Amino acid sequence: MSDLNFIDISGIGNSGKSAVNQILSEVEGVWSPHHFFEFDLFRVRGGLLDLRHAFKEDWSQVRSHSAYKEFQTVVTQLCLNPKPWNIYGHLISTSQKYERHFGSNLIPAAEEFLDSFITNSYEAEWPFDRLRYSSLKNFSYKVAHKLGLRRFLMQKVLMIDGQNFDEKATHFISSIYKDMIPNDKSIVIFNNGFEPFNPVPGLNMLQNSKQIVVLRDPRDIYISGLNFHNINDEDKGLLPQDNDGLNKSFLATDDINLFIDRFELFSNHIYSRDDQRIFKLYFEDLVTNYDETVLRILNFLDLDPSLHKNRKKVFDPSKASYKLWLDYSKKDEISYIEKRLSKYLYRGQVET
Repeated sequence: MSDLNFIDISGIGNSGKSAVNQILSEVEGVWSPHHFFEFDLFRVRGGLLDLRHAFKEDWSQVRSHSAYKEFQTVVTQLCLNPKPWNIYGHLISTSQKYERHFGSNLIPAAEEFLDSFITNSYEAEWPFDRLRYSSLKNFSYKVAHKLGLRRFLMQKVLMIDGQNFDEKATHFISSIYKDMIPNDKSIVIFNNGFEPFNPVPGLNMLQNSKQIVVLRDPRDIYISGLNFHNINDEDKGLLPQDNDGLNKSFLATDDINLFIDRFELFSNHIYSRDDQRIFKLYFEDLVTNYDETVLRILNFLDLDPSLHKNRKKVFDPSKASYKLWLDYSKKDEISYIEKRLSKYLYRGQVET
């Protein structure tokens, strides 16, 4: 099986990464998911990035063993699509239910990938696993220890070697996507798969992968993320159709100071070192300088512009939300954002 190429499109929330997703969906050979679909198996606590760190970058038997167990749990919670009668499955599922997208082979493939790092195992008392025990199981362990019940204290301890982690991870991710995407697609888009803060481990993990980071003027991010149920009627037309008053709450726009603090914190943590695999652009450039910006994207991805067969059929720059802040009724809020976030306002094309 030939491996796929992966492109991660990331931002800090409402930054316009869906526009890049839509543009690339117009390109022949590229598989682009719906912009709502985010494959969180990489970035969540206990996911692939944490697993790689424990197996490869900061190895110890304690941490690698624990990371193995934690990844098992994460895979089940994120991927399981339980039958209606599977009460326990519904209790532990976090509702992403990735089996619906990748098929029933997803969890077995993840288990096979995980088990490929085990070189051996043995029975021993291993107190570190108690951090994952329920309170009742922890109490039972204490009682067994007090009574000297050795056989209840012994458990399987894993010996793990993650030297070939990146090669195996590339093959694992390629294999599960090959089960889902059409045969004529060789490039897969992630939405916020690695995030823009420290993408290098993710880029190293997946061979031939790249990242596009989308930036946007904070004034427009603020307005598009306002609470639909707490805004003047005259301003409701500025909100995106998918704003239901809840799904943009992560932007903290209910309190303008919190929004500013969040935006500044996130922006200051965007990866800033030189890396030829990372390309930054402003959403505004896709609206005001569409042709050149799209060409820069395609050149970065080594894609022939002639493959952009469905140009403007999914993303039409003339219909994009741009400079919403000019029509917003509360000019004092815009002035306050401009004062506090002056250095992040859009002033033209970013150099990469």
